[in-house]
Amino acid sequence: MIRIAIVEDHVMVREGIKMFINQEEDMQVVAEFDNGVEWLNRLGSQHFDVSLVDINMPQLNGLDALGKALQVQPEHQIIMLSMHHDVNYFKEAFVKGAKGFVLKDMSVEELAHAIRQVNEGQTYFSDEFLKAVASSLKSEREEERLLRHEAGELNESEQQLLTLICKGYTNKELAEALFLSVKAIESQKTKLLRKTGARNNAGLIVWAIKHHIVKI
Repeated sequence: MIRIAIVEDHVMVREGIKMFINQEEDMQVVAEFDNGVEWLNRLGSQHFDVSLVDINMPQLNGLDALGKALQVQPEHQIIMLSMHHDVNYFKEAFVKGAKGFVLKDMSVEELAHAIRQVNEGQTYFSDEFLKAVASSLKSEREEERLLRHEAGELNESEQQLLTLICKGYTNKELAEALFLSVKAIESQKTKLLRKTGARNNAGLIVWAIKHHIVKI
């Protein structure tokens, strides 16, 4: 029998999940908590095979409770519950050690499957979240590609000039470092401003950081 704890502050949601779980022959809800603090206080004295933990709760949110719980019981199997398709929640839960992540509007079959998977030491993440994460990663890669493309529009000498500007070089110092006249430096800076859309040196620095020309 899989012993389950539900950590959920909304009574109706908690009761609904409990009813669904207790209909399964191989699992049973043995404890209920309406906040993360009470759950953490019981972890050391009561055994649960799997805990279902809501993300948004008073006193201590689910993600913070997750991190603290795994410090107490590193091997504890925890599934996070969420009403929102928020990829950032998913990423944080995954990094902190959650073994599962499901939406509250999941089917009874999906919930039972998730619990069994996690209880066996595997992981379970809703398809909706996996698709959302894939879409997010695709967007991030596209943005990174675009930034690299824009940065690539600067030739080597322009990137060198921009790097020195970011280091605080004056026009005179730039001219000496690059073996150019001050007038030539001013002309190249004008081109840089036009290419990057910046209005001044501060704007150039921001652009350079954003496009990974320099690091902070």
